[in-house]
Amino acid sequence: MSEHSVTVVRLDSVLSAECEEIVVGVQELLLARGVIRLNDRRDALWQPSEWKPGPAARIAAVEPVDWFDAFLDTANNGVDIRGERHAYHPVENDEAPRCPRCAAGAPTTYTHCYGDWLEEWMTAGREPLFTCDRCGWSGLVGDWTGQFSVLIGAPAVTFHNWPPLSPAFTTDIRAALGGRTGIVASHW
Repeated sequence: MSEHSVTVVRLDSVLSAECEEIVVGVQELLLARGVIRLNDRRDALWQPSEWKPGPAARIAAVEPVDWFDAFLDTANNGVDIRGERHAYHPVENDEAPRCPRCAAGAPTTYTHCYGDWLEEWMTAGREPLFTCDRCGWSGLVGDWTGQFSVLIGAPAVTFHNWPPLSPAFTTDIRAALGGRTGIVASHW
C-alpha cells in the first residue's frame, strides 16, 4: 500500500520567534475551523502526527470524495505543522519544475547539479536561481511551476493521506503561512 502527502511550505526565511507565531496562528486557524483536533491516540506507526482530522475537515478543507469516511480510519492520516526548516521531497513524484512563462522544463543546470544546489540551499539557506533555457526567464526555484519538486523552508503544514485539498482551503493555508509559499505533493 502506498502513501501520499501534501505540504504547503513557506519559502521566505523568517526569524524563529516569527516562525513560532505563524505555527501557532496556523494551528489556531485549523482548530477554529474544525479541520484538525489533537490526536489523543498517538502511535509512532499507526498515527504519528500530533493532529488528526477534525469534525469539519470534510466540509472545510477537502474536495468531495466518496471515500471520506474510510479516510477517517486510515493509518497515518494526520497533520504535521512544523516550525523548523526542512526539505520536502516528492519522493516517487519527483519531477523537475516548469518555467512559469513558457512552460519549458527546468534548465539542465537544475538536473545536472541537483545535489550541489540542494545541499547549498539546505545548509546555507540560499534558494537557487535558475534561468530558462528556452525563453531566458530567471527565478528562484520556488517560483517555477509544479508540485512535484523539492522545496525547503519553514514553517510548513503537511496533510498525510488526505483527500485532495480544496483550492480555497489551500489559499487560506498559504495566506496563514505568509510570504512566498510552495506546495510539494509526495508519494511513496
